[in-house]
Amino acid sequence: MAVLDLIAAVAAAALSVTLLFLAHGRHGDDRGGPRAELVRYFGIAALAALACAFLNILEEMGGGTFAAAIGNATNVFAPALAWAGLRRLNARRAIGAITAGAGAILMLGMTYVMPLDDAILWKTFGIAAFSTLAAMEARRAPVSAIRGTSLLAGSLAVFAAYNASRLVVAGATGINSPLWEKVSSAELTSVVSALTICAVTIATLQMGRQLDDDPAPGTRAHDRGALRREAHDLLEEHSAIDVVVVRIPEIDLIRAAHSNERAEQMLTALVDAARETLSAVGAGVPARDTVFFLLPAGAEVARVEQSVRDAFATAMPLIGYDDTPDLFFEHHRVGDVDGVSMLMESRRLRPRQPLPH
Repeated sequence: MAVLDLIAAVAAAALSVTLLFLAHGRHGDDRGGPRAELVRYFGIAALAALACAFLNILEEMGGGTFAAAIGNATNVFAPALAWAGLRRLNARRAIGAITAGAGAILMLGMTYVMPLDDAILWKTFGIAAFSTLAAMEARRAPVSAIRGTSLLAGSLAVFAAYNASRLVVAGATGINSPLWEKVSSAELTSVVSALTICAVTIATLQMGRQLDDDPAPGTRAHDRGALRREAHDLLEEHSAIDVVVVRIPEIDLIRAAHSNERAEQMLTALVDAARETLSAVGAGVPARDTVFFLLPAGAEVARVEQSVRDAFATAMPLIGYDDTPDLFFEHHRVGDVDGVSMLMESRRLRPRQPLPH
């Protein structure tokens, strides 16, 4: 039965990690901003909860003090990192992550130098303290104005209260008493932990949908956001827009043979070429070898391609490149911003093209 309860905690933590990173994370996250901070802190907290659940199973199977120590440390680290993340979102002093790490290391060391029953109580105290701090931080402005923080604060407060009640029971009747086994056992704690993880995950996903990205200029994420805004502006004046997707097939070879800076310089030259030759164009680099141009629907395909090729060729000597790489064009007509987003995601998520031999 105990193992089944622990498996429930493993499943909840694994689901939390998966949902957080599928919903808001991305490989090579270049977005920055509050949503990225939320994913970073709560994602690592969910990973800590997952590690804790696995180590608790290992401890049940005879993993000894090592499994207990790492499990206790990660158990304290998870709510501590949630508190640190909320402090970060509230733009408060950056002591949260340091304190979370220090608390986990302290718990790790204490498990080795004291009886395991005493270590359980200290772990319970740490969980109650950090969960309380996180619940209080979630009710502090400006985070408190975001939908989902009420559920987050409430679930953390209930979890803190449950762990505090375990301390009260241990102080009154002892950790091996019948009352402890009824209301504070490890099995019941695993179930409460699993329910708390699920509630916190739901709250975090609600918060993430409302928080903004703030990628730095020059990043792919910044260009994707700019292209979405430019598409919105164009669609307010036109019923549809043409998305011209231009690839430089040789760009990975150029990165390998010359440098990443040279490849980025070439992509920038392609963007500048479009802006110089095409009217009412939105242009950006949403993926590593791809440039997007946004035009009002109805532009002549052959004229667009030839204009861009000519301007791009003219720019090559200016950046010190003797040859002009080939350009590959795709033309798509879309009627909403989501269509532009889907095209950008299809380019961003595709596998890397092999270098020619």
